[in-house]
Amino acid sequence: MSNATTRRPALNIPLLVLWVAAVAVAGLGYWLLQSGNAAQADFYNEQGDDYLQYLNLQTQSTIGGLLLTAGILGVFIALATHARNRAAVVVAANAVAIDDVQDLHDTDDTDDIDEPAAVEVAQPAKVETAEAEAADADADAVDVATDEKTVAPSTADNGPIRP
Repeated sequence: MSNATTRRPALNIPLLVLWVAAVAVAGLGYWLLQSGNAAQADFYNEQGDDYLQYLNLQTQSTIGGLLLTAGILGVFIALATHARNRAAVVVAANAVAIDDVQDLHDTDDTDDIDEPAAVEVAQPAKVETAEAEAADADADAVDVATDEKTVAPSTADNGPIRP
């Protein structure tokens, strides 16, 4: 029998605040951008000459665009947080399902071992350096020199020599 209890999902207040703030900032940015652009168009059509009003309208459009961008970024962050939370829920649900299956197959305790298992430790590999290899080559040359024996020539060796 599964030990999993059905629990009502908790309301994620910080994520909810992120959604509300992102949508509010994006909405405010859109409104500032549109009203600033409309006011600039009227200013140009009326051939206004007030430089301070011109700068205020440009500032309003710029701030509106930045707020709109920040709001859209906030929406993307909220969506990514939802995707991450959903992936964690799916992984947790699969882990519970796997644990239930393993519990069904582990009904007998005959395979439990009370003794520690014997562990074989491998010997470290021998590391040869250039000096050791040179010494081994000299020793082999001495062995070859002492193992030489004189062999009498046979008649079979008188044949043609091929390169």
